[in-house]
Amino acid sequence: MSRQRTVLVWNPEYCRHCFGCIANCSRKALTLDHEHGVLCYDIRKCIRCNNCLKACYTGALHTETVEEP
Repeated sequence: MSRQRTVLVWNPEYCRHCFGCIANCSRKALTLDHEHGVLCYDIRKCIRCNNCLKACYTGALHTETVEEP
């Protein structure tokens, strides 16, 4: 039997690097990897408040439900 999990998805093509998502994350679940220029998401810190989604005016962040094995 599989379980479902909601995950955060980042689309770098829409991202304008305003970092509003990082600034609005009260749990510091989002960070920027400066070396690779990518957004990092720590699912263990996320409380699913959706503040990052609300702060993203370009739609670069969204959630998806995925099946876990």
